[in-house]
Amino acid sequence: MAALLLTALVAVWSPEMVVRDYIQVNYPWPEVHLQVISGNGQQTIPYPDSIKITSGSIPGRVTFKLSSQSGESTYVEANVEAFDWVISNRRAMLKGEAINSEDIYKTMININNIPKGAISSETSCLGKVLTASIGVNRPITDNLLANAAIVRKGDEVRILIETEKFKITSRGIAKEDGSDGRYIKVFCPSTNKLITGKITGAHSVTVAN
Repeated sequence: MAALLLTALVAVWSPEMVVRDYIQVNYPWPEVHLQVISGNGQQTIPYPDSIKITSGSIPGRVTFKLSSQSGESTYVEANVEAFDWVISNRRAMLKGEAINSEDIYKTMININNIPKGAISSETSCLGKVLTASIGVNRPITDNLLANAAIVRKGDEVRILIETEKFKITSRGIAKEDGSDGRYIKVFCPSTNKLITGKITGAHSVTVAN
């Protein structure tokens, strides 16, 4: 009976498996590649209930201390690579092009190669336009995206001038492209002046004083 109890407590386990489970539970990445340098193999001490990093950081070269309630411990040194999802483009694209679903795809890459501001959701890209030309298979970043223009240079727009006391409207000519919420320059023929206003809808620009 005692031998059976000892067998149950001293289960055979793999340090690589334990470390991988620890990373997946405690870190946000959907995929991790683990290359054990030392301390791998089957263990006959009780399954560890405590894991601590004694040197290094994830991702990178890390030493883990695996300890059991019995006070026994073992060390595992490993190279850890982490991967996450990004949105990339299937083809080279030009500045000003609108992005549709056929232009992009979701792929997983090493987090060390993920640029700042990388987009991970296709819906965050669809309908947006590029602020710069890009080559093929490049992770899409937020600084490359802008809302599509709803006012084009040369369009006739309705200018709404608002103050605390009154509102007046006038006809204007857009001197720049712009998307909803952006400020553009508009020429007002009635005053023969160039003013700056905020796009508040299709062919509508508001100037607040």
